[in-house]
Amino acid sequence: MSALTSTSESQALVKRAYRTFFSPGKYEVKPTEQEVLEWGNNYRIPFDGGELAVTTWGCNDNPAVLLMHGWGGARAQMTGFVDPLLFAGYRVVAYDQPAHGESDGKMTSLLEIAPTMELIAGREGPFHAIIAHSFGTLITSYALVRLGFPPPARLVYLGAFNRLLDSLPRFQVLAGLPDETIAGLRTMVDEKFGRGVAESITNESLTPRIKIPALMFHSVTDNVTPIEDSRAIARAWQHAHLFEIEGLGHRGPLQSKSIHEQVAKFFKHEM
Repeated sequence: MSALTSTSESQALVKRAYRTFFSPGKYEVKPTEQEVLEWGNNYRIPFDGGELAVTTWGCNDNPAVLLMHGWGGARAQMTGFVDPLLFAGYRVVAYDQPAHGESDGKMTSLLEIAPTMELIAGREGPFHAIIAHSFGTLITSYALVRLGFPPPARLVYLGAFNRLLDSLPRFQVLAGLPDETIAGLRTMVDEKFGRGVAESITNESLTPRIKIPALMFHSVTDNVTPIEDSRAIARAWQHAHLFEIEGLGHRGPLQSKSIHEQVAKFFKHEM
C-alpha cells in the first residue's frame, strides 16, 4: 500500500468519525411520553436547517418553563415534568433540537443548537425558568453567557455535562478508533469551529458568569455523564446547589417525583 493511499484512507476515516460524532442517536419515545406530547399544542418552527418540532402545554397567561433535552435525547424524555409544572401553575415549552427527535437535520453541534433557543423564546418566551438535562445544560449555559439569551429567574440542571470535548474518549472506545483518528478528528473540529474554540467551551467556566439561583441534581451512579462533572461545575458556580442522588442513573432523575416536587418548590421560591 502506498503512503498516498494510506493517507487517503486515514483522512476518509477521520471524516466518517466526524460525521458520526456530530450525528446524535435517535431517542426511542415511550408510549406514555407520546401521550403527553399528543395532548399538548404541537407545531413546527423554521430554522436554518429546516424545521423544529415544538410542544407547549398550559395556559398562555401562566409563566413559562423551557425544557432542554440532552444529546441523543428528545423533548419526549422531558415530559415527566409537564404535569407537576402545570399543577404548580406554569406553562411548559419543549422542543426537539436540530437533528433530534422530530426536528430536521442529521448532524448538529452546540454552535448550531444554542441559537435555536432564541427562536423558541421569540415565539414562547420570556421564560421564568429553564430545566436542562445533560448536554442541554452546556447548551443553556453557552446561550446565556455567549449569546445573551434572556436570563430566566431560575435554573435546574440534571446530570450536567461539563466539557464539550470530554465525550471524545468515550466516543473513541465505543467506535473502536485508533489514537491517530481521534487526533485527526480534534484537528478537524478546530478547523470547523475555530482553533481552541470547542476546547474552551466548559460549564465550569461559563456558569460563574450566570447570576441565577440554580438547583443541580446528579446521580452518583450516572454512567453517561459522571458525577464529577456536576461537582466541578458546582464548585465554580456560587449560585448553584448540588444534590447528589442515589441509584437513578442518567435519565432516571427526569422521572423522579421527588425531584419534580423540589423543582416546583424552588420555582415558587419555597427553598
